[in-house]
Amino acid sequence: MSKALTDLFAEITNNLADERDSLNALDGVGDGDAGDNMVSNFETITNTLRQNEGQGSVDQALRAASHALRTSGKGPTAPMYANGLDQAANDLAGKTSFGVNDIMKLLGGLLGGVQNTPGVKQQGEGGILDGLVPGVTTFMQSRNNGKSTLEALMDGYKASQRGAYGTSQQGSGFGLFGNNDTSGKIDPGAAGASSLLGSLLQTLLANGLSAGRGEPSKTSGFEELFGGGQQQQQPPQGSGGYGDPLGGLGDLFGQLFGGGGGIFGGQPQQQQQRPSSRGDDPKPRLRDQEVI
Repeated sequence: MSKALTDLFAEITNNLADERDSLNALDGVGDGDAGDNMVSNFETITNTLRQNEGQGSVDQALRAASHALRTSGKGPTAPMYANGLDQAANDLAGKTSFGVNDIMKLLGGLLGGVQNTPGVKQQGEGGILDGLVPGVTTFMQSRNNGKSTLEALMDGYKASQRGAYGTSQQGSGFGLFGNNDTSGKIDPGAAGASSLLGSLLQTLLANGLSAGRGEPSKTSGFEELFGGGQQQQQPPQGSGGYGDPLGGLGDLFGQLFGGGGGIFGGQPQQQQQRPSSRGDDPKPRLRDQEVI
């Protein structure tokens, strides 16, 4: 099984750990452990994927992770993400490698599986889908319209944040606390979905900048991820891909990290001036082929 998928989930889990306290704080109507559960569940996924490295296919590893999450997952979202992993396994059936171009099927599978979970609140009812649906569908639309994976993820992440913040308009509770009044409170499941997309974006952004500058990858898994064993496509003109200076990555840095306080830990982030990735180099350019 692909090491790239394991390393991707490991980095996502590390980034989610930075959101743990913020997600716990949003779980005031519940028992205050939404962030703890989110991190624990993604650690379970990562550990299971790691155990399956070098054997079988991507879909087999994802199914094993889904089973582990059903067995030892924590909180009401664990079976939802388990269903999502099963659907992603269906969409990635037979693959032995995992590249950036496969992220669309991974996210699409997660969304489809969560949507098909019995009893899940539908979009607009103040639950996880309020963060997941706008985030994944906007990502897929932006990608299909020719944007790079990073640009599309930024679009999806912002849409997901808007959806998660919108759950504060709902008055009904969530999970075991469905009878509690949650008016003015962000649903932690929706916030967790947005944190997931933000953590994925952060992971690709940090490691993609290094790959684009020709620096050694953090792990061999990321070398596979950005190469993916797949033929890379030339980005359309003006798409903000690697054919442009920084491929728009500096702007994404400002938007993602400029506000401080984490994804849900502070005020909505403001775009800041794009930082330079190469010191005084006036024309930092990345590869001609877009890999993210």
